[in-house]
Amino acid sequence: MTRARVVYGILWLLTLIAYSVPWASIDGETYIGWNFTVPFSITYLIGLLLGLIVLTVKYKPVGLTIVAGVLMILGVIGGFIGFGILEITAELAKPVEVTTEPGMGLAFLFALIFLVAGAITAKRL
Repeated sequence: MTRARVVYGILWLLTLIAYSVPWASIDGETYIGWNFTVPFSITYLIGLLLGLIVLTVKYKPVGLTIVAGVLMILGVIGGFIGFGILEITAELAKPVEVTTEPGMGLAFLFALIFLVAGAITAKRL
């Protein structure tokens, strides 16, 4: 296994971990990226799958990595929009405590790192 493939795998794993960290909390019940997907952060999941395709079969590594990174960023933005709608709906329906968790910020940060560093690393795959 080449060093570039290991670095790319670590970058991809960081984005996967960020998807598994708590994104939001509603009255003490925590939601991670996996159960926050429908419909807002589903593009993050698609980006993860494209990154995995690049990691496993090395098909168009730079182009797919850029598309995957952009989709992940759009997924986090969609998650923030979904969280905003959730907060408004929860406040209108009944007073519910809705808070953000660090997962969304980490996912955004790791998606940016994956977009830039992953594309650079993908050239060497």
